[in-house]
This record gives sequence, C-alpha cells and structure tokens, in this order.
Amino acid sequence: MKTEHEIKAQYAEEAALKALLHAQTTLEANIRELDRYIEKFKEASTAKDKAAVLNWSLNHLVCNITPNLRLDLIANAQAELAQTESFPKGESI
Repeated sequence: MKTEHEIKAQYAEEAALKALLHAQTTLEANIRELDRYIEKFKEASTAKDKAAVLNWSLNHLVCNITPNLRLDLIANAQAELAQTESFPKGESI
C-alpha cells in the first residue's frame, strides 16, 4: 500500500509529464505552421510579399507559441515536485 507521500509524489510526476507533453505538442503544431510560412515565403514573388510573410510569421510566433505552451502548468508541476521532498513520509493509507 502506498503512503500519502508516495501518492502525492506520483501525482506530481504525472502532472509534470503531462505539462511537458502538452508543451511538446504545442511546439510540434507550431513548427508545422512555421513550415507553411516558409513555403509561402519561398513562393512570394516580390520583396514586399516576402516581408508580409515575415510579418505574419513574427505575429504567429509572438501570439501563438508562448501563450499556448502553458508554462504555468510546467511551473506548477515543478513546485509540486519540489514540495514532495518536504512531504511527511507518514504511514500507508
């Protein structure tokens, strides 16, 4: 039977992994989107069109990646993991 400490530590590890996997999925999706912008850039025929694609790319990078990474989930998981070291080791529940 697991102690309360072990259960809390396991939960903290699962939350951390879930947060990292979410960030990975977000980055992978945004890489695919950036690939589309790269193709549009290559297809653009004028410097003005290329500049517009760069502008769209910058907007995408700033507005979509960081907010969707959910860095708060990673930070919370980090704090929970750090706290597991200070959880009382107690008896099994």
